[in-house]
Amino acid sequence: MWWHDPDCGHEWQATPAEREKGQRLRCPTCRTILDSLAYHYPELAAEWAPTNPLSAWQVRPSGQTAFTPQWVCSHNPDHTWVATLGSRAAGSGCPECRETGKSKVELDHHAAAQRLFGRASSGQALTSAAFQRRARWLVDITTVTPDGTPLAVEYDGSYWHADKIDIDTAKSLDLLAAGYRVVRLREHPLPRLRIDDIRYFELVVYASSPRPEETMRLVHRWATSESSTWALAVDAAGEMEA
Repeated sequence: MWWHDPDCGHEWQATPAEREKGQRLRCPTCRTILDSLAYHYPELAAEWAPTNPLSAWQVRPSGQTAFTPQWVCSHNPDHTWVATLGSRAAGSGCPECRETGKSKVELDHHAAAQRLFGRASSGQALTSAAFQRRARWLVDITTVTPDGTPLAVEYDGSYWHADKIDIDTAKSLDLLAAGYRVVRLREHPLPRLRIDDIRYFELVVYASSPRPEETMRLVHRWATSESSTWALAVDAAGEMEA
């Protein structure tokens, strides 16, 4: 029988049985497959980034790839992230659009960062060849300072981070090694991390009286300061000390 692919326009001959064999190719010239991500999950294929080395017709939703696919949010094209095929097929979505797994106080700080820096991402997955502790880190808030330096802001709740000093330190050091300025908003009474770097900044925040707008203004002031040694501490009354 003659077959015709309506997308690429290629035509070829094969029996129906031959089309069901092996890889079940959709088009033998383009090497697209019938059991592909695009065939089973067209809504996910619509978010498949054009920069990926293969098309959504050339990968299976449960398959393995030599690269981690990049995705573009269908709701906001400015949101891009990387995720495996398996995680997307299992239901994971845009990490910036989702609100599950993010506390209200974290979302409020992200909204304040957007207002002050112009654009900020929430829950972005970062990878870098400079990372030594993990290959991939999820960061609460990422943005860029006016001079073009990437900035990572982490909100450390006192309950969830009480026993994560080593992880928080490792994450901060990896981000610094990758060229980020790093800010950690540490809820009282969490201890300070022992990180000595002019590109690292800590602020004490209080769960009982969150002040996302004020806090992010201090972060913005530090991130845009001409003095590399400038730092601020905020006490329980919210007063600033040089």
